[in-house]
Amino acid sequence: MGEITTSTIRQWTYSHVRDRRAQTLLARLRIGHTYLTQRYLFTRDPQPYCDDWLVPLTVRHLLVECPSLIELRHHYLYRYRGSDSGVYYLSKVLCPACLAPGHDVYRDLGEAGLLPNV
Repeated sequence: MGEITTSTIRQWTYSHVRDRRAQTLLARLRIGHTYLTQRYLFTRDPQPYCDDWLVPLTVRHLLVECPSLIELRHHYLYRYRGSDSGVYYLSKVLCPACLAPGHDVYRDLGEAGLLPNV
């Protein structure tokens, strides 16, 4: 958790994102606390796992690791790959420079059917 940042107060600004829900989503993705990945802490349910790969469901897994989502990742997030062998890095996918309105991470999560649960 908190792989990108542990603070959303000063380091990250969301003034370019007008939609409050989008601002909240970006903050949650950056600190790794989303309803989809963390609700088990409140409900006392078992920790969620990826249905296809049986690994813990995390923001990192959803955005840069899950092989089941690789086609969506290549389609929507290709600009944010590292220069070394096309590996995706969470810090590039959620960097300040690429968080403009209509950012591709929304379309990636939306088409995967995950956006309403994040």
